[in-house]
Amino acid sequence: MTEGVPAELWLRGYLTTTLSREDLSEFLAGLEESFTTDVPELASDAELQRDLRAALRSQLAAFLDASRLSADGPAGAPVSKEAHGLARTVAQRGLELRVLSQLYHAGHRAMLTFATAFLHHEDLDADFKLQVLTTMWSQTSELLNAMLDELAVTYSQEREQLLQGAFASRVTTVREILDGGGDAEQASARLGYPFRLAHTAVVVWAEDPALLTGSLDGVVSRIAGSRRTLSVPSGAHGVWSWIVDDNPEAGPPIVDPQAIPVGVRVAVGGSALGVEGFRRSHREAQAAQRVAETGRRRDSVTRYPDVEIVSMLSADPVAMRALVERELGGLLGDEAASERLRDTMRAVLACNGNQEAAARRLGIHKNTVRYRIQRAEEILGVDLLAHRQKLELALECLDVFGD
Repeated sequence: MTEGVPAELWLRGYLTTTLSREDLSEFLAGLEESFTTDVPELASDAELQRDLRAALRSQLAAFLDASRLSADGPAGAPVSKEAHGLARTVAQRGLELRVLSQLYHAGHRAMLTFATAFLHHEDLDADFKLQVLTTMWSQTSELLNAMLDELAVTYSQEREQLLQGAFASRVTTVREILDGGGDAEQASARLGYPFRLAHTAVVVWAEDPALLTGSLDGVVSRIAGSRRTLSVPSGAHGVWSWIVDDNPEAGPPIVDPQAIPVGVRVAVGGSALGVEGFRRSHREAQAAQRVAETGRRRDSVTRYPDVEIVSMLSADPVAMRALVERELGGLLGDEAASERLRDTMRAVLACNGNQEAAARRLGIHKNTVRYRIQRAEEILGVDLLAHRQKLELALECLDVFGD
């Protein structure tokens, strides 16, 4: 079957025609696990993780395209735009160049582990398998070294920019404030931003950079209107911003989902006063972002006050899952009947047990509501209103995160 076929040619054919979408998904999952194990800086940095995932997918696509089209094979794959974005994010975090190197070497090891696993299941001669692995090691090593050389330049250029001028001063000052340090009065004078007033923090990110038209700063300006803002980049495709609530009568800014461009998502913290409020609102916006990214909803805008409870519960996912399973055990199915019963329960609880009000809210007859509640109570074995608190929490968690 492989007699007379060079290992390089066989490998190209396998990569471009035999590997399935499921194989590639499994490979990417293995890569991400390797990164979080080998590079501890990733553990608590959602923006860095997002830029890493984008770089992984784009670079894998370039690798496969080069395998198919380039005379040089995989070694001829260009460095993707998203990979350059990752290098800039690493620089913006103040991380050393070695972190970028660690990321790519971890990826290289994971790739070879994956290759060894898929070759194990192929009906090939042992010597030929060794030739394929040797070829893959050689080509990916060549590609890795070329990529790191190119990305080191991008990293260095970003670091130089960060160390110069007003931009560097703004980024450094904001990070000092967020870390609990800095002088608020001096920071206000330096940045022209009134830390003593109330603020609403906003996190804006491009979930699909390919769909983004315009800048993320432009999205922030659209949200803020005439209010003053302060923004710093959070990654290659993200911005952290604060909007001054300098008109108490107007209240905090209202973010209209219809005004958010396709491919962009926004997380909003609560309005809070002073420098501690600056920090707290930002923490809330980040928590809303985590819910937005891990939940099943794909809303363009997620407000922390709307997800505060599930955000706190999701800090312990095992306990949250146990709560949902215990309280809604007989109604967790995806079938329409279970969904109708859950929707009716949610409406009745929101209306403080008033079934007529719930019927109006749902646009159905009150007898239908009565029947559904009786059915739900039979399945769950509890009185709905007597067990209200935990049921509401479980319903909300299920609604946000799914099963």
